Amino acid sequence: MEKALYDTNVLIEAVKSRKNLNGYTTILNIVEFPRALELGLTVITPSLEDYLLAIKISQAMVRNGTPVPAVDAIVAAVAMNRELTLVTKEGTSNG
Repeated sequence: MEKALYDTNVLIEAVKSRKNLNGYTTILNIVEFPRALELGLTVITPSLEDYLLAIKISQAMVRNGTPVPAVDAIVAAVAMNRELTLVTKEGTSNG
């Protein structure tokens, strides 16, 4: 299985284009786009450690003047804590 964690915008595009993906997504992405379950990805539920890292990410982003939505911080934390590559429509970020 790929070491990729797919964000919601990639999941939407994959379902619309009937593209196959291999890897992971989070339960938060499934809540945002339930049809992503059709892709058969492994769904990760964030852990306490993920939430604690998300708080640090969020605080750092605010200090830098570039706050991010809470869900984005949590998804990034999930990727970082599991050494997954976060794949979004805008690009790719190594965790």
